[in-house]
Amino acid sequence: MEASAIQQIPAIIEQAAKSPLGLFALMVIALSVLGFVFFRDAAERTRIAMFVLLFVGVASFGVAAMRVAPGEAAAPAVAVADIAGEWRAEVKYDWGDSHHEDFAFNYDGTEVLGTASYLGKKRALFDGQIKGDRISFITKSQQSISSDNSIRDVVHHYTGKVAGDHIQFTLRSEGGFTEHVPVEFTAVRTR
Repeated sequence: MEASAIQQIPAIIEQAAKSPLGLFALMVIALSVLGFVFFRDAAERTRIAMFVLLFVGVASFGVAAMRVAPGEAAAPAVAVADIAGEWRAEVKYDWGDSHHEDFAFNYDGTEVLGTASYLGKKRALFDGQIKGDRISFITKSQQSISSDNSIRDVVHHYTGKVAGDHIQFTLRSEGGFTEHVPVEFTAVRTR
């Protein structure tokens, strides 16, 4: 019985170390054992002082562990896909025209920087993000009607999934004078 309990200690520690409360419990047990071993023969005043110090330390750790948002400590880091470089796509728009569109990406952490062409004209990226293999950003353009010189702003929302040297994009445009259905296309890394 005693041998099987000792053999289970590594598994118990491994499971307890997966959460802040488990770590807190391990700290309380470890400090209790250490306190007993080191101060069992000490004077009563020394034992009380050590108890207070150990209690304050464990309580401080407990407060810090409780401040961690649930799941924050256990969330594994997600690898970000490498999108740096130049990409090209043949995009057939919902009104029937096709254009070669060029993309130049760089990233800083999860922020995507660079340019994307729309109807062959290079445009700056805004609100660019990459999380794992998912990329998203917007570009802006203007649409005009020559009959009355009216101009409207158009926002283009790009979302994509990176797979090696290909990105499968969906483009949604809003604003302007006409409504557009989402357009799907694949960009290929050129360098």
